[in-house]
Amino acid sequence: MELDCTGVILAGGKNSRLPGKKKTFHRIGEMSILERLCMLFSKLFKETIIVVNEPKAFIGLDMMVATDIIPARCVLAGLHAGLFYASYPYAYVTACDIPFASEAVIRHLVDRVGPGDHVVIPRTDDGLEPLSAVYSRKCIPLIEENLKNNVFMIKKFYQKKHVREVPMSVLRRLDPDMEFIFNVNTPADLEKARQMALNGVRPCLFDVFTQKRQKDKA
Repeated sequence: MELDCTGVILAGGKNSRLPGKKKTFHRIGEMSILERLCMLFSKLFKETIIVVNEPKAFIGLDMMVATDIIPARCVLAGLHAGLFYASYPYAYVTACDIPFASEAVIRHLVDRVGPGDHVVIPRTDDGLEPLSAVYSRKCIPLIEENLKNNVFMIKKFYQKKHVREVPMSVLRRLDPDMEFIFNVNTPADLEKARQMALNGVRPCLFDVFTQKRQKDKA
């Protein structure tokens, strides 16, 4: 069942540690990272937005392609644009370099949204995970204020009373190996992701993608 929520993929990074083509276009198994995310998001959300710096590189995607409204060229500006263009009151936001996003985790985070919540976010052993979280469009003025004041860290606009954390104990039940927070920043990360895919990580997502391709060809 699709969620009453927008899916937002942030793809405006500088790619400095993984030279060559944009890291989201690197293939892991039979799909690029972006294809993996798009397939999952098309299943989960009624609307998906990808926020980029170079729109020409993303021509042909079956989703809205947006650029920053406030040209700060940072993740916070991408989050702002994603929320600004979202048609739904809440958006699940992820980075474009996360190949093993978890349907179970995403559904749980969206389901946990309650009255007064501006952010629903996983808390892992490494702390809060701001690029695997649900945000309310009510965050827009707070983000704009921080961008205006050159405060670019995402967590700086959080207001504790409006933040709902999902603890590690719950996350591990949903994704025992915590693969949903693994991201690809370096050539070593890319090789590790390919090995994870080879060993069967998220095979169900591959099956969904393959079935859709076969249906489209029929």
